Amino acid sequence: MGGTFPKAPIVRRGAYYLLLTGAVGAAYTASVVVFNLVLPRSVTASPAFPILFTFAVLLLFNPLRTRLQAIVDRLFSRTRYDAAEVLAGVGGELAATLQRDRIVRLVRDAVDAAIPNRGGTQLLVGDAVPAALASGQVATAFDPGLPPDVAQTLGTLGVEVVVPLALRDEPIGVLGVGPKPSGLPYTRADLEFLRALASHAAIALGNARTYEALVELNAGLEERVRERTAQLEGANRELAEAYGELKTAEVQLVQSEKMASLGRLVAGVAHEINNPVSFIATSVAPLRRRLESAASEAPPEVAKLLAEAEEIVTVMARGAERTAAIVKDLRTFSRLGEANRKLVDLHEGLEVSLRLLESRWRDRIAVHRDYGTLPPVECDPGQMNQVFMNLLGNACDAIADDGNVWITTRAENGVVTLVVRDDGAGIAPDVARRIFDPFFTTKDVGGGMGLGLAITHGIVTALGGRIDVESEPGRGATFRVVLPLASDGISLDRAVSGSR
Repeated sequence: MGGTFPKAPIVRRGAYYLLLTGAVGAAYTASVVVFNLVLPRSVTASPAFPILFTFAVLLLFNPLRTRLQAIVDRLFSRTRYDAAEVLAGVGGELAATLQRDRIVRLVRDAVDAAIPNRGGTQLLVGDAVPAALASGQVATAFDPGLPPDVAQTLGTLGVEVVVPLALRDEPIGVLGVGPKPSGLPYTRADLEFLRALASHAAIALGNARTYEALVELNAGLEERVRERTAQLEGANRELAEAYGELKTAEVQLVQSEKMASLGRLVAGVAHEINNPVSFIATSVAPLRRRLESAASEAPPEVAKLLAEAEEIVTVMARGAERTAAIVKDLRTFSRLGEANRKLVDLHEGLEVSLRLLESRWRDRIAVHRDYGTLPPVECDPGQMNQVFMNLLGNACDAIADDGNVWITTRAENGVVTLVVRDDGAGIAPDVARRIFDPFFTTKDVGGGMGLGLAITHGIVTALGGRIDVESEPGRGATFRVVLPLASDGISLDRAVSGSR
């Protein structure tokens, strides 16, 4: 819809020509008088003087005309601003900003400085534009054909003129200005100024909208990159954990197979040793009886020899008994054929392990037993004996000369606690964090593979328990094994096979 502005073009044009004619005549007369008074007559009477004077008047005419036109516009329209200068200044600032709030503030300040108005300048964008003003046309309160809804909207907003903001022929907002304080109407020059300012504002708002979209897109991309990176890191952690568990299971499986093979070998050796030992043990009693019978009937010198023979038989009997006990402990430790869980007396396993390790602690280490009353614990006997051997063997190795090893067992609150403590060299803090890692060892080359505590940790964990260590360098080490009385864990063999 177009806008009409009440004006008096004929009166204004007449006044303009009247002022221009009078000013030019007065200037011409004044120039002639001045030149006649100042310049010699020979100069003013020269034929070239009128020509030069005419050129001078032509040069001064255009600035004079512009100045007079501005005076007439100010008198009739009360226009006090230079539109081109204002647009050049605000246009540069609008082009340099990408913030909507600053764009709105710059447009309002430019309008308020150039055309002060009582209603204030309003720049409405997007959903803030009333439906009645969304047509993309200029609307003025002086238009006699103004639709009622538009007139009502202009009154509600307190504005007299509304100029659309369009970006690539797409309306994106409106610029509204209130009535002038003088009560005079807006001129066509004012309208052109507002249209040009609205065009600058629309371009600036479009740039700001593009920038905001880019910022939002960039933020979304960064967030998606962070999410994807977090997912990849989580997947990598899971893969690393799975790989570590696989390696640990592989080490435990290999060690379990080695221990099973060792158990079969020990059982075979024990069986083979047991046969001749049994033969010797069963033959000692008849031999002793025959020697006693022969000594009772033999001469004194022969009886003395037979008595010596009987002493030798007694020594043989004690050796056979000792060998039989060792064979029994070996068979008990190997537990061949007992890969399934059963109720086990932990104290029996501890004593068997101590007897098998006797050569490593006898005559230099005092073993202190503090056994509590323990119920049978459901576990794999062979694996549990391996735990005892590893803990007690490490305690013996930690004591260089003479020392002590304390073994404590307790049952309370549904768990069994086994503590093995020594007064050896102790463990450094940085080492204590790694002692359960496979292949980690502080022993010299050939002294160990670093699998004992790793296998021990795996066995205890498979039984649903835990193993902790406390130590200070120079003050010994304490290993604490906690096992549930009703274990929900699985043995290493069953963990590999997948059975319960």
